[in-house]
Amino acid sequence: MIGWTLFPGWARASFFKENEGSLGAGDGIVALFDLPGKHLRLYCIRFGSIALIVGGGGPKSKSIRALQEDPKLTAENYQLRALSGRINRAIAEGDVWWDGNRLAGQLSFDDEED
Repeated sequence: MIGWTLFPGWARASFFKENEGSLGAGDGIVALFDLPGKHLRLYCIRFGSIALIVGGGGPKSKSIRALQEDPKLTAENYQLRALSGRINRAIAEGDVWWDGNRLAGQLSFDDEED
């Protein structure tokens, strides 16, 4: 499940583990930091410190190093990567843009798109 919200200033980099996507920092995929000793992994797309699109995740065992070792985490992360790619393409093509502190434009994506 993916949802999105705008919390100006709340999407600070210090709350997230960066470079959780295929393009590193270029695709905006981050993981929300968990409390020490816990195992939560929640993937998000961060647009600066303004917008946060919250994706899925789940527990990440400390016994695994990479998300690809867990099928659920892999699926959740890859779904968010695809959405991030769509949003970044739409911004580049002018179909989505920033209107003050919110995204505007064509914000519905057909599931049958690549």
